[in-house]
Amino acid sequence: MKNLASKIVVGLDLAEKMGLCVMDGATKHILFSSTVKLSKTSSESRLIHLHKLLNKIIEKFSPDEVAIEDVFLPAKTSPRTPISLGELRGVARLCAAEHSLPVFFYPPRKVKQTITGYGNASKQDVINWVKNEFCIEVKDDNEADAISIAWTHVITSQFERVVEQN
Repeated sequence: MKNLASKIVVGLDLAEKMGLCVMDGATKHILFSSTVKLSKTSSESRLIHLHKLLNKIIEKFSPDEVAIEDVFLPAKTSPRTPISLGELRGVARLCAAEHSLPVFFYPPRKVKQTITGYGNASKQDVINWVKNEFCIEVKDDNEADAISIAWTHVITSQFERVVEQN
């Protein structure tokens, strides 16, 4: 693993419309971020698309770690949604494992608490924070979530290292 000065983190907001971010945690520089619409034609093509995409990102940026937003399901969720999200999560974990990358999961409330100071922050609050903190325009809340997840991991990792040293 690289030292903290060059730690590269992939942040993922897994969904049919997936947020993706690659961040250098030491410089707070976003190397890549986007929203990717995964295939709607079949679950198999969606999973293959995700696998190819993540492998391409991992090969291009050589990250050290992967941070994924934990599954959050609102009360009125379709019975298929947890299965679909579980499949996407499994593919992401497989890609990370194929490249010997550790994976970390963060619940949405922790991400919002870390970046805005309020665990029940709105999607717009998250988008505004990302725009202000990183001086970028994001396409949508999926991209903002991926950036927030990566940054939450960077902050959490730094805090844990400080605690370990003391």
